[in-house]
Amino acid sequence: MPCIKPPQPEKGNELKEESFIREGKGKLRVVIEGSERLETTMNGSLKSVEEIAEMIGTEAKDGKIETVVDGVKVKMEKGKLELEFENGDKMRIEKI
Repeated sequence: MPCIKPPQPEKGNELKEESFIREGKGKLRVVIEGSERLETTMNGSLKSVEEIAEMIGTEAKDGKIETVVDGVKVKMEKGKLELEFENGDKMRIEKI
């Protein structure tokens, strides 16, 4: 079928959308919990609490973020980010 193409991960590096993750050294564990649980590891590191606070338009207090942005609960401290969506799905990214 001509409409199905193999994945091209090199094209993902050109995306301009903001991300909580920066390329580089380190390893992260990404866990998504919804109707099923998915877990993977990836190379990279989390951006700082201050950088993410600026991205989502809030302030970090005592090196932590606890806020709701567009219906998504955001909790972050150094090395760990948790997102809880309106439908109950959760995503956790943490340094390992």
